[in-house]
Amino acid sequence: MKFKFISFVLSILLTNCDECKDDPKPKTELEKLPAATQEGKNTFGCLVEGKAWVTKTSTKAAAFYQEGVLAISAELIDDNFNQGIYIYIYDENLSEQAYLLSDDVDQFSNVAGLGDYTTKCGFQTTFEYTGTVLITHLDQSFGKWIISGTFKFEAYSNDCQKIVKVTDGRFDLNYAP
Repeated sequence: MKFKFISFVLSILLTNCDECKDDPKPKTELEKLPAATQEGKNTFGCLVEGKAWVTKTSTKAAAFYQEGVLAISAELIDDNFNQGIYIYIYDENLSEQAYLLSDDVDQFSNVAGLGDYTTKCGFQTTFEYTGTVLITHLDQSFGKWIISGTFKFEAYSNDCQKIVKVTDGRFDLNYAP
């Protein structure tokens, strides 16, 4: 009787063990991105040409907001990517809102870009190839300094005569004021 009870308990435990089951469905590229949080978790990720682009450590993404310029940058160097992404927003009164990413040579404009260190292609938003950044959370409290949001853009490389498409971007960073 004792043997049957132990066998019964073990069978229940083994059939309900999520870690013991093979994951029949691999994660999609979108599922590989970090969650869109607003807590200063120092995460940054997006899809570049449909492939997940996620910084591996919290030190590979940074944000600064000084003298009316928000600068966000991230770097990913691994087997698939050898790239950096940057976003610049010019606004003396930065707030939770949507910002257009383009490039206007006559004035300061919000821009985004991607540098591919392997191919030496530098991509940047232009008047024709644009994007958006939506700041969803901005905590300017002393000692917190959190900025979170989403982004997407298309950028063009004059050097390589190509377009790159960056979608489903999200960031949740502590920034330096």
